[in-house]
Amino acid sequence: MKLTQSYWIRLIGIIILALLRFGLFGSVNFAMEGAITWQWIIDNTLIPAVIIWETSRLVVVYFHRWYALKPSTKRFTLEVLAVLGGNAVLFTGTMLLHESPKELLAVNPFFLFYGYMYTFLYGVLVAAFYELLFYMEAWKIATQEAEELKKINLLIQLESLKNQVKPHFLFNSLNTLTALVEKDQAQAVKFIAELAQVYRYLLQSNEKGLIALDQELQFTQAYYFLLRTRFGEGISLKVEVTDSVHDCLIPPLTLQILLENAMKHNQVSVRKPLVVSIQNEAEEWLVVSNNLQLKRVAASSTGMGLANIAAKYKILHQPDIIILHEENNFTVKVPLLKPAAVLTS
Repeated sequence: MKLTQSYWIRLIGIIILALLRFGLFGSVNFAMEGAITWQWIIDNTLIPAVIIWETSRLVVVYFHRWYALKPSTKRFTLEVLAVLGGNAVLFTGTMLLHESPKELLAVNPFFLFYGYMYTFLYGVLVAAFYELLFYMEAWKIATQEAEELKKINLLIQLESLKNQVKPHFLFNSLNTLTALVEKDQAQAVKFIAELAQVYRYLLQSNEKGLIALDQELQFTQAYYFLLRTRFGEGISLKVEVTDSVHDCLIPPLTLQILLENAMKHNQVSVRKPLVVSIQNEAEEWLVVSNNLQLKRVAASSTGMGLANIAAKYKILHQPDIIILHEENNFTVKVPLLKPAAVLTS
């Protein structure tokens, strides 16, 4: 249970508040009346303590529900005014239980002001206490999310290493390079340059949480060049992304994971070419789709690729990725993040 909803905290707080009120007024009442009854304790300490505590708690909870958790002058001002008004009603109601309106008007104004101010002070202290609880919970959540983000980054790095740096990827690349050296040395030189760019990006991107779409697309083109050199007409990539979204951000290796995922589960051959397209929907979504021609023997899958992408967006408090598994196409839509929005979040 959240601290702000804990019944134990509320119970202990109300008891402490009641004891404070009893300590302040008990001796005065004993001197005036010569005795302290249980009815007096209930009417003047317990019931007001419950009302002060619950009223102030509900004020803070209400305004946290309608305003952002970040510090807000407007929210703090409204909370103080609400506590002020709530305690004014409470103090007036308490006085009317013991005095008639006519008698209340005859009471020394200084006494009324003093009584109201200490009631208001209790309310402010309770509200401040719950503000502290809210920020403790926010700090706890932020700490947990930071740890989760670290774990996800490690998973992404491990997944990247398993998918890209694994021996057979390098082995296939070297085999392709060997064939090129014998047939087309100029193409072999370009292949080496693109291969170096791919590995350079893999190493650098592991240190970043987000990367510009333009950089991700450049890496994807380099990665596609390696695939195209190896599979020839068996694979094609169509990129139709408008310039207006090139500065948007996405988690690094998102496109590589989606491209690798398409190759892993589908046939790639000249007779049945795999066609992957990348385009944007307005400035909100990046859409990656491929034709479905599933392998006869299904490739083993841990499902970590798409899960890593989805988890990264969740940690960033962004919309969920959309996965569409249609009859002839497989499509994944990932949110495009505005740099300004990320900096202010």
